[in-house]
Amino acid sequence: MKTILALTLALTATLLPITAAEAQPIVTTNQNVETKKTDDTKKAEAAKPAADKSTDKKEPEKPDIKELMKEANFTNSTGMLMVKISPSMWAGKFEVTQEEYQKIAGGNPGKFAGGRNPVDSVSWTEAKDFCAKLNEAEKKDELLPEGYAYTLPTQAQWESLVGGAELKDAVTSERGSKSGTAAVGSLGENSLGLCDVRGNLWEFCLDPQDKQYRVLRGGAWNTSYEPQLRLEFKWFSNGPDDKKENYGFRVVLVPEGQ
Repeated sequence: MKTILALTLALTATLLPITAAEAQPIVTTNQNVETKKTDDTKKAEAAKPAADKSTDKKEPEKPDIKELMKEANFTNSTGMLMVKISPSMWAGKFEVTQEEYQKIAGGNPGKFAGGRNPVDSVSWTEAKDFCAKLNEAEKKDELLPEGYAYTLPTQAQWESLVGGAELKDAVTSERGSKSGTAAVGSLGENSLGLCDVRGNLWEFCLDPQDKQYRVLRGGAWNTSYEPQLRLEFKWFSNGPDDKKENYGFRVVLVPEGQ
C-alpha cells in the first residue's frame, strides 16, 4: 500500500503544471529580445538624420578665373595646363592630347593610341573647330576670361614659345627611327616650362589664312632630315583640310582678335 501511494505521489508531481515562478525566465527572455529590437530600431532611426545631413554638403566653389590668371599657370575645366608666357598670353604646356580632344570634339582621330599622346591626324580646320568648342565649354564653366579666347598661335607667337627648346628634348627620328608619337611631356621642358615645342607632332599655326596652304612648325616624331629639324623650318600642308599622322596643334589663350 505504501508503494502504491509513493508511485501515485510521484506521478502527480510529474503531471503538475509549471508554476508562474518557473515560467518567468521564458517571459523575461522574450522581453529582452523585444527590448533589444526596440533599441536597435531607435539606433537606426537616430542614424538616419546624420546620413541625410552628409548628403547636404555644399559643392566646392568654382575657382575664380581672374585669380587663376594671376598665377604662373592654371588648369582649365577641360584639364589643360596653361602656362603664363606674358601678361596677356598663356600657352598649353603640352600639345592637345587625345583625351582632351575627345572630351571637346567628341571623337579621336589619333592613329597612335594613348590618352596622353598628342592628337594626330587632324587638319587646320579641325584644330580651329576644336578651339571654338573649347571656348564654348570654358565659357559655360565660367573659366574663360572676359575678352580672351583659345586659338592657334600665329607664327610669331609660336616662335615666342620656343624658349631655347633643344633637340635632346624632342621626340624625333634624328637619332633613330621612331614608329609613332610619345606621351606628351616624355622629355624635358624648355625655359618657359613648355614641352614638345620641337618634335612629337608638327604644330599648326593660325597664319596665313589667305593662302591655299597652312603652316606647321617644330618637327615631328618621324622628322630626321637635318634642315627640317631647324627651328626656322616651315612645313606646308596641302590646304586647310589636309591631315596627316604627324600633324597636331597646341592652343594659346590670348585677347580676342590677336
